[in-house]
Amino acid sequence: MMKTHSKHKGLLSVELVVAISVLAIIIGVLIALGASFGKLNHHLWAKHICYTAGQAQMDAIATTGKPINDSTFEKLWPGVTCSIEKSDGLGPWQGLKRIDLTVRKKTRQKDAEIQLTRYMTSVEGDAR
Repeated sequence: MMKTHSKHKGLLSVELVVAISVLAIIIGVLIALGASFGKLNHHLWAKHICYTAGQAQMDAIATTGKPINDSTFEKLWPGVTCSIEKSDGLGPWQGLKRIDLTVRKKTRQKDAEIQLTRYMTSVEGDAR
């Protein structure tokens, strides 16, 4: 019985190219996911900084009657802006002062912004 040898030309090369292509696609997807999670993490960290700055500003108004001055605020939280609005309380909060804070921080993609509101018995000083 005679055996004929058949040659499989290029089969190993095709398998190798397919394996490398699949591996490259998986690595590309992982890189894209890592970049997306990095952006999300950066934005959430900016919101955390805004909450911290806003709470500190509210506590300063509650204890001293006036907000943290601008130069100190900028040193503590670089790139964070805070706007304060003061008004009289309405309805069941009549007789109290309403303090509205809007705290913003610019990030790479979109800005982080939070708003805080607190009612206080007495507040001195002017709104910034």
